[in-house]
Amino acid sequence: MHSELTKRPRSRSSTTENFAILVGIIITIALAITADRNGMPQKWHAAIFGTTVPFGVALVSYRARWTRWSFWSALAICLVVHSLIIWVVFQYVLANVYHFGWALWFPIAFVEAFVLLVAVQKVEEILTGRHERAKLP
Repeated sequence: MHSELTKRPRSRSSTTENFAILVGIIITIALAITADRNGMPQKWHAAIFGTTVPFGVALVSYRARWTRWSFWSALAICLVVHSLIIWVVFQYVLANVYHFGWALWFPIAFVEAFVLLVAVQKVEEILTGRHERAKLP
């Protein structure tokens, strides 16, 4: 039994996925530092986190589609809509809140990651007129 377990190939993440995750982390930290230097309230850290995590998940999940113009167009459209919604929520709904932790926003970002996967696929279908099933790793 032990020999069967040790003979199975282990699944490893690819170098591209690791690089995408590293870039996402660097972008998140750079945006948070920029927000701090510009005197923005700490709540915007959660907004930055809530943007980079779902879009990072979408990028890594749809890696096979990176060569398609329709994927990048769909992702850009979703980013614009997401950014507008995030701006309204953090600027107006949470107007009197100055400290809002990442941990409080994580459940929303987690759910949004799955919603974004569907949204990107639907927008891409609208752009191309083709319907295909998503094949996630």
